[in-house]
This record gives sequence, structure tokens and C-alpha cells, in this order.
Amino acid sequence: MSLLQLQFRDVSRAKVGILFALLLTYALGPAMHAQQPGTAVIFYSQLQINDDLWPDLLQSLHADLAAGMGQAPNGFALEQNPAFYRGNDLSLGVVFSSVIVVKLLGRCELLPQSDRSSLDRPLGWVLQASGKIQPFIFVDCERIAQALRGRSAGLDKYERRHAMAQAIAHVVIHEWIHIATQCPAHGKRGITKQFLTAAELTGEPRNNTVAIASH
Repeated sequence: MSLLQLQFRDVSRAKVGILFALLLTYALGPAMHAQQPGTAVIFYSQLQINDDLWPDLLQSLHADLAAGMGQAPNGFALEQNPAFYRGNDLSLGVVFSSVIVVKLLGRCELLPQSDRSSLDRPLGWVLQASGKIQPFIFVDCERIAQALRGRSAGLDKYERRHAMAQAIAHVVIHEWIHIATQCPAHGKRGITKQFLTAAELTGEPRNNTVAIASH
């Protein structure tokens, strides 16, 4: 079954302007004194998430990048060592040259029996305004839990947490590639495919698994 669906949501410049204003106010406002090279990926959650998920998610993201999931034969590569922050853990006095905001929606927890899958809802999406893909990623944790429902049986709480962390990481990398390349096209294999199976969502990263479609 195909599970991962990318959705570009066209929005007005005014709406994107509001999002950038909120980003500057809450994420970068207290950090205007020193600039660091590279990218900061800042996570916000709609609901409070279990603190135990955060280190597992960071490990999964770093593993994806180290395994080459953000690389392509055409020479493109996501940054290997970005700075990952939760919104309430931002370091004061530091601002990065590039910022991506990730919003985790719903309950980021894989329960033994989640609700049945709703195929008309994507797992993640980005915003597009005036033809430009904006640096905002939305991840629907509840949709991910539904998509992984069939694989959660027999897993203990640690395995379920890791499966959720791995799936979130894959969705974030997928959407980040669209932002970094400014390309809405999908690859024919690997994490850049438009649709991923539950097994691909929770699979451990392998080297050279990304194929990015041509612009």
C-alpha cells in the first residue's frame, strides 16, 4: 500500500509573511548577535511530545543523513550536520544562515492499535507561494500512526517509539529535499518517492538510496 503522499499547498504571500514574522519573533528574536554557518532545523509540536522521543528522532535524522539519504548522483546533498532544536530549547545569542521550521501535528505516539488509515491525508507537506517552496515542513504524526498500524502489533513501547521516530525522520528528509532543491518532482526510488510503504517508512537507512528527479 502506498502511504507517503507529498502535498504542495499553495498559499498567499501574506500568509507566508505571517509565518516568517512568527519565526523571527519566537525563534530568532533573542538570537541576533552572532551568526553561525549552516542550517538550523527547529521543531515545534502541536501537542506535548514524550521527551523520550526527541533523542530517538535526532538519532534517526543523523543516521538518515549519514547514510546518504540526502544525497543524489547529480551532486546535490543536504547538509550533513545541521543543528536540530526544539522550539523551547533554542540557544540564545546565535542565529543561523538558514532556518527550516518543522511543525509536528497531533499525537506523536504509535499505540498498539491506532485508528484505521485515512488515505486522503498526506503524512507531510510543504508550502508553496508564488512558485517558491517555503522553509516550513508539516508532519502529521497521527496520520503516520495510522499508516503504521499494521506494523505495531507485537512491538514493545521502545520499538513503537523508534518506529515513529524513524518515520518522522524520513518524512522530514523527504520534505527538506523539496525545499533545498526547490523542485516538486519525485524520484523513482528511495526516500524521494511520492509514496512509501510502511516498511520503507520504518526501515533503517541504507547508503545510496536516494534518487532525485530532474528539475
